[in-house]
Amino acid sequence: MILIGLLVFGLLGLLSSLPKAERLSTFLTGAGFLLSLFALFAPALLTDGLGLVFSPTHTLLSAVVCFISLAIQAYGLRHFGGHRSQREVFRYLMALTLSLVFFSAADHLLIMAAGLLVSNGLLARLIGFQLEWKAAAASARDALLHLGGGALILLAAAGLVCYTQGHWSLERLSLSVEATPWLPVIGGLVLLSALAQSAIWPFHRWLIASANAPTPVSAFMHAGLVNGGAVVLYKLYPVWSTLAWSATLLVVLGGLTAIAGTLWMLVQSDVKRTLTCSTMGQMGFMIMQCGMGLFPAAIAHMIWHGFFKASLFLSAGSTVKAARNKSLSLYGPKALPVFIFGLVMGGLGAFVFWMFTGATGGLGSTYVLLLLFCGITCAHAVMTIAEPSPTAGRLVLAAVLGLLGSTVYGLSVWAVESQLAHFTAPALNGLHLGIGLFFVLGWLLMIFRDYLPDPVGDGWITRIYVWALRSSQPLRKTLNIRRSTYRL
Repeated sequence: MILIGLLVFGLLGLLSSLPKAERLSTFLTGAGFLLSLFALFAPALLTDGLGLVFSPTHTLLSAVVCFISLAIQAYGLRHFGGHRSQREVFRYLMALTLSLVFFSAADHLLIMAAGLLVSNGLLARLIGFQLEWKAAAASARDALLHLGGGALILLAAAGLVCYTQGHWSLERLSLSVEATPWLPVIGGLVLLSALAQSAIWPFHRWLIASANAPTPVSAFMHAGLVNGGAVVLYKLYPVWSTLAWSATLLVVLGGLTAIAGTLWMLVQSDVKRTLTCSTMGQMGFMIMQCGMGLFPAAIAHMIWHGFFKASLFLSAGSTVKAARNKSLSLYGPKALPVFIFGLVMGGLGAFVFWMFTGATGGLGSTYVLLLLFCGITCAHAVMTIAEPSPTAGRLVLAAVLGLLGSTVYGLSVWAVESQLAHFTAPALNGLHLGIGLFFVLGWLLMIFRDYLPDPVGDGWITRIYVWALRSSQPLRKTLNIRRSTYRL
């Protein structure tokens, strides 16, 4: 278990009085990332043991965890440099990395649930690591209530699985599940745990209230732990999928969360809360994909979101400057040729995505919605790049970048799909078609809202704005009114 050994040595170094132990832990985390990366091509580098199974998917998740931890620790060397709690913070970060590896690669249900419980406890401690900061301490308590409760629920579900199935193995569970009267209870507990972990409505308040956490902690939270709901659903799919209503619940709550998070993101006045609401929207979309049976796309989305959101949090200062650039505006094109060009490129982007992934489940399955979402994303990206100056060179650049994005996304989904061949997209139903239509209409409304009547007084756009602003506010006890509250 070389990977576990590297992380344990890093943690022991932080517990000792070694000089520059923070740099040592960062170096060992980087070594763990390289080892996991190489193990994707040479699986013998990571051997199973301690209840862990390093399948290609588990190895990939471990590599992602180590890479994100490496980036955050490297940033933290400067961010916490000279702080009296620097070594303590790095201890928690290294322990968090270790527990997440156990959670990601666990085949033993008890180890998986315990890894999630420890990870969530460490995250809550990091959110409020400055005990004298009352608002941060309140945020930490709220996070611990939701995340710790969700992990305890998963622990109870694991115990019931062992009681009813006679084993703790996730691998055996994927092969067969014995029908028992407890199965609906276990499935419900798993769903509840996943929804709380990924801050899905109505369990979202803790995430909005956590914006006052230190930037490296926020990066780890949004790039890593919030994604844990998809991992729970993926690993325990044989249990919750037996419930006839489970997929509908995930699609509905995921869709509502995606819409609410996106609307709330548009009305925020500070970068961290904007990124927080963005994460909520992305988690809703990811959980909705799980409900549609699109697990390869959901896991690929989770990985890309982790990289992207860690990058945004660690460069929050640059994001403020970039937000003033009109090319990043969410308003749509004001020129009809640009809109038509975007639609054409969106169609080509969806075709490129289909060429790499193949129609898993057939074109009559929910895979069609994945093509639709890919096409909308590619079209909007192309229009956003081309709109400021639709010259020939700009249009070519937009087309190349749009198709490149579709290619990379398609390849990433294909890579995950090759390891998850047992997941097949289910057939389309009325709910799926309704969601697809809603997303298309919402996208068109966002693009052409410049052409709508100017909202005055109690106009419907004004009402939506006020609702979004009020409903996205965190609990009052987690807000900081005076700067003196945060003086050390």
